[in-house]
Amino acid sequence: MGAHDDLEDPLVAELRDLFAGADPVPPLVIEIAKASLGWRRLDADLAELLADSVLDSEQLAGTRGSAPVRSVSFKSPSMTIDLDVHAGHETPMLLGQISPPSTLDIEVQAADWTTVASLRSDELGRFRVSLAGGGTIRLLLGGERAGGPAVHTSWITI
Repeated sequence: MGAHDDLEDPLVAELRDLFAGADPVPPLVIEIAKASLGWRRLDADLAELLADSVLDSEQLAGTRGSAPVRSVSFKSPSMTIDLDVHAGHETPMLLGQISPPSTLDIEVQAADWTTVASLRSDELGRFRVSLAGGGTIRLLLGGERAGGPAVHTSWITI
């Protein structure tokens, strides 16, 4: 740090305080920004969000008396991951299908990079996991699987 940096510190601190009071950053934006730093493995493929039923306005309306089910699809160069998110229960549940079918180790990771669930898909690529609560999550699939690198989904909020 040079002498010039020392002179700017009080000004930077004052500006930070001014902007924090006038236009604070929403907590969800901070959470997602921190989560985006978690994808640092260059040897892993990123499965990007392909489709999300929440974006479909008819799905948002829902049906009286039915538990909301959200369908989410991710695509990487080596696989597609389809999820049904059942959020109408006390504990959200994910039902998933990997294509092409693969038996893989799967971790569900929270925005703070902690693993909230670990499981393994069956020989048909199916998996099911109940979560303790909602929030921002991603899936980490594979690692030591034949035919390609590990796959990380992009982040979603459930």
